Amino acid sequence: MITKEKKENKINSKRRRKNSVKRALTVFCVTALSLLVAAALTFYIVIVLGASKTLQETWICSAMHTYTHQYLATWFFSDEKIAEVLANNMVDDSGHNSETPVFQEVAPDALPEGEGEILSVDMTRLYEAEGYRELSEGVWLKDVEGTSGYSPWVGYVMLIEDPTRIRIVDTPAQFDHGWTVMQMVESVGGVAGINGGGFNDGPNYDSNGGSPAGILIEEGTLINPSIESGGVYNLIGFDGIGNFILKHTTAADAVNMGIKNAVSFSPYIVVNGEGMIKNGTGGWGISPRTGIGQRASGEVIFVVIDGRQVGYSIGSDLDGLQSIMLEEGCINGAMMDGGSSTAMVHGGEYINRPSLGHERWINNSWVVMPIEEEAEESEASETAE
Repeated sequence: MITKEKKENKINSKRRRKNSVKRALTVFCVTALSLLVAAALTFYIVIVLGASKTLQETWICSAMHTYTHQYLATWFFSDEKIAEVLANNMVDDSGHNSETPVFQEVAPDALPEGEGEILSVDMTRLYEAEGYRELSEGVWLKDVEGTSGYSPWVGYVMLIEDPTRIRIVDTPAQFDHGWTVMQMVESVGGVAGINGGGFNDGPNYDSNGGSPAGILIEEGTLINPSIESGGVYNLIGFDGIGNFILKHTTAADAVNMGIKNAVSFSPYIVVNGEGMIKNGTGGWGISPRTGIGQRASGEVIFVVIDGRQVGYSIGSDLDGLQSIMLEEGCINGAMMDGGSSTAMVHGGEYINRPSLGHERWINNSWVVMPIEEEAEESEASETAE
C-alpha cells in the first residue's frame, strides 16, 4: 500500500528531476548563446574591423575566389575595400614568359664523335637526400607541410625524372561531361597523374567538367579553341623534347611552336626562376591547390596541397605553391585548377585526400606514362593472357 507520504516524495522527486533538466537546458542555452555572441563579436573585431589584416585579407580573397560564396565578403565589405584587397594581393604574370629551354634539340650528325651517347646517372641518393621515396621507376614522392597566413596545410610533391613521359589526357566526352583524374590515368595505362587546367562552369556554377577553358592540346592535337581563334591565353605545356613552357600566346602560335601537350590556367607562379608573388600571399585565399613546374635539371614537379579539412589541412594561398616550387629548384611553374578538383594518384591509389572525400569530374589531367620497357612488358602480358 502506497502511503500519502510516499506519493508526495515521488512527486517531489519528479519535480526535482524536471527542475534539474530545466536548469541544464538553461545553462546550455545561455552558454551556447554566449559563445555565438563571442564568436560574432570576435569575427566583427578581427575580420570586419581588421584587427588582423592577415585574417581579413585571407577572408576576402577566399570568399571572392569561390563561385557560390562571394556573399561572405560582399555582405561585410564595400566594393572598394574588396577591390583594394584583391589588388594588393594580386599576382601579375603579364609579360612574363619562360625563356631558356632546359633541353636543346641537336641533330646527331652535328655532334662530335662520342657525344651523342646518353650518360646514365643514378640519381637515387640525391633524391633520397632531398626526402623523396621512390614510388615506381622514375617517379618519386615526398610529404610537405607549411602555413599560409595562419592556415596550416599538408601537401605532396611528386618528382618525375623524365618529362617526356608526361602528357595531357582529356575526357572522352569532351564538350559534354568530364572524367576523374583516376579514370583518365587508367584509360591510357598511366602510372600517375594530377588534375589539369581550367574548365567552364555552367550558368548556375553546376559544371561537370565538360568544356575546357583556354588552350587544350593533347599529343600535338589542338582540342580547344579553334585555330582561327585570336585570343591570347596563358599556355602551360611541354614541347616534344620535354621543355616546360609558359607563354602568353594564341592557339595558332602554340601549334606553330610545336607544343605537344598544353592547358591554360593562371597565374604563373615561377617564371625564369623568379617568384611571381610580390605582395601578400597571392590573393586567391585558402583552398586546396595544385601546381606543376620544372627544375633546371629537367625533372618535373607535381604539387598538391590538401584543404577544407579541419584538423588535417585547411589549405593554402598561392604562396604555398610558390615556396614549394622555389625550394624544389623549379625555374618555371604554374598553378593548375584547385579546390575540389585537386587530386594526385599513383598506381591506382590516391596520394592526397580530395576535399569532397571523393574526386569530382574535371576536363583534363596531366598523366605520367609508363617507360617504354614497362609498356612493352604490359602489352606482352596482355597478349599472352
